[in-house]
Amino acid sequence: MTQPLGLSVGTTNLVAARVGSAPVTRRSVLVVFDDRAPEVGVFPGPNQPGLVLTGFVERVGDPVPLVAADGSSHRGELVLVEALDAMARGVGGGEPVTIAVPSHWGPGAVGALRGALRNKPALSPGGVPPTLVPDAVAALAGLRAAPGLPSDGVVLLCDFGGSGTSITLADAGAGLAVIGGTVRYQDFSGDLVDQAL
Repeated sequence: MTQPLGLSVGTTNLVAARVGSAPVTRRSVLVVFDDRAPEVGVFPGPNQPGLVLTGFVERVGDPVPLVAADGSSHRGELVLVEALDAMARGVGGGEPVTIAVPSHWGPGAVGALRGALRNKPALSPGGVPPTLVPDAVAALAGLRAAPGLPSDGVVLLCDFGGSGTSITLADAGAGLAVIGGTVRYQDFSGDLVDQAL
């Protein structure tokens, strides 16, 4: 029996994790080559051919495609699926597959990713499509597994992401169930903090 595979989507990083192994983190960059499978998180050297695609996570569900340096057009969700496939290959795959997506994504972005995943059977081992969960729900599940939080009251979960900050409230007395929706504030982000340092 294979181990479950968890993938996490962020504008700055993608993560692949399997039980019993250290998580693998790569920059949200996909390089497409003519002679081999795409790679994630690496830039080709000056004498190495490869089409570099960035900014695709923010464009998932956007009807306007990304335009690469060579003039080719790419849908954000299709590029993301290729990047997730490369991440899964990099850790040896696994099943079932669960993908943590940004909590602030609306139904359009989630639906676009779900549709694009149909074109990548490797991410649906045994014909079972991957489960998509908001990243706040995944983080709260991790907190439930590690005791130490109060058993009542409200927990404030802050995600200082590369392109903005997401805030989610959870009810500690109800097993850290999410209260309302995640709120996104784009004027304070990890990228802006890095620039200030």
